[in-house]
Amino acid sequence: MSAISTGTSLSTSEDTKTYLFEQCVPIPAYLLALAVGQIESREISPRCRVWAEPSVVTAAASEFDDMEVFLSAAEEITQLPYPWKRYDLLCLPPSFPYGGTENPCVTFVTPTLLVGDKSLVDVVAHEIAHSWTGNLVTNLTWEHFWLNEGNTMWLQRKIMCAVKKDPLLFDFDAIGRFNDLKEDVRILSDDYTRLVPVLGDGDPDNAFSLVPYEKGFHLLYALERRVGSEAFLSFTRAYLQEFKYGCITSEEFQLFFERYFKGEKQIDDINWDKWFHAPGMPIEVPDFDRTLSKASENLAMEWIAYDVLSGAGEAPTTNIADWSSNQITCALDIILDKINTDEASPLKVSTVTRFGEMYGMRETKNAEILFRYCRLAIQAGDEDILPVVVHFITSQGRMKYLRPLYRDLFTHGHEKLAVETFLSKKDFYHPIAAKMLAVDLMVSMEKENTDIEIEQEDKKNAIKYSHVMSSNMISMTMMTLACLAGILALRRRK
Repeated sequence: MSAISTGTSLSTSEDTKTYLFEQCVPIPAYLLALAVGQIESREISPRCRVWAEPSVVTAAASEFDDMEVFLSAAEEITQLPYPWKRYDLLCLPPSFPYGGTENPCVTFVTPTLLVGDKSLVDVVAHEIAHSWTGNLVTNLTWEHFWLNEGNTMWLQRKIMCAVKKDPLLFDFDAIGRFNDLKEDVRILSDDYTRLVPVLGDGDPDNAFSLVPYEKGFHLLYALERRVGSEAFLSFTRAYLQEFKYGCITSEEFQLFFERYFKGEKQIDDINWDKWFHAPGMPIEVPDFDRTLSKASENLAMEWIAYDVLSGAGEAPTTNIADWSSNQITCALDIILDKINTDEASPLKVSTVTRFGEMYGMRETKNAEILFRYCRLAIQAGDEDILPVVVHFITSQGRMKYLRPLYRDLFTHGHEKLAVETFLSKKDFYHPIAAKMLAVDLMVSMEKENTDIEIEQEDKKNAIKYSHVMSSNMISMTMMTLACLAGILALRRRK
């Protein structure tokens, strides 16, 4: 639970036990979470523990045994102690729809992070960063969600640079996510690409994207470049100290920044109104340091050139056996970016096949790599990839992977396969994932008595649905109590 166990259980009857928890630090309502199931734990440090189902717990403890290192790095960067005493991590069943959720005392994470080589643990660094940026200082309403996520992306990257002792990782990680942001901006309405979006009475889930994460990060990075890294770090520490245990708006953030740097001429040209309210990509793009991405960029360009020649020339021979997963995903992102945002033609099937065979893409255990390769193959028209894709989207429920892959199937000649696969697995997916997939696939879900009737509507009409089914969480029941209005009512004071 997002609280500390008191170590006390009261027998209230022969078949009932009451377990007691205590949370002494005020939290917004959306962070209240509870997990129930057959789970075991492994100690990582005196304040860190990994929980999971018995069949997974050993692998999870091995994958996430750097939790304490990340936590200590965050404390050093922020100069504020971790306020919730315990930092536990619960690895949930595969249907969990997110990479992680930052509940105080116990972070929830997806098992898609379990690769065996710790290559995807930056998600844990992200959730740990939320302990300060999001949980300690919280956006007042969801229109200001970037204050949670943009600050957390900035802090996550600082943590990873500190732990890996490589400052170049900061720009390298931002480069890959910048390409992902471009695709989200391309498919979203203008209202949802604003840093402070126009939500109105709409469903906040419809607005969920990388915009608050990466566009928010780029505003902070633009501020950091103006005042210098050391000065911005000092500002961030002051910001956390000033607003800890409280909620904040974009305007309050702006005023505090301007007050902190009062008289500094380098901040005079910041166009806050455009940053907050202009749709589209960030209004400033940094000159990224491409030292770590250069090899990935070269490899991507080599394969694109090979594809143009229809395989007539020699295939690239670059050995990527020693590459990090981030270098590989960077190369794949560059190819996808060329196809999806530069309106270039998809790669030929022969190129994708050769690429996959050379680098073992279909057999990889890394979900980030497999996800991108599947997208390339679907868009190329590779029929042989379809069983791999179907297995991938029916064995886990993370929306980051599900929604783009289902959309690709739907729009590249496999509409029937996409819809039938979704209908067959709808009860496996989390309700939020099922709801969003129904929108993406233009399928409506209506419940009548105990039966769910699903029919495909005219694709030109709006999607309507009145009910989504409950999700089968395999051997564990996970209940998250979230109140979207709670943060509006809870303006915590120091």
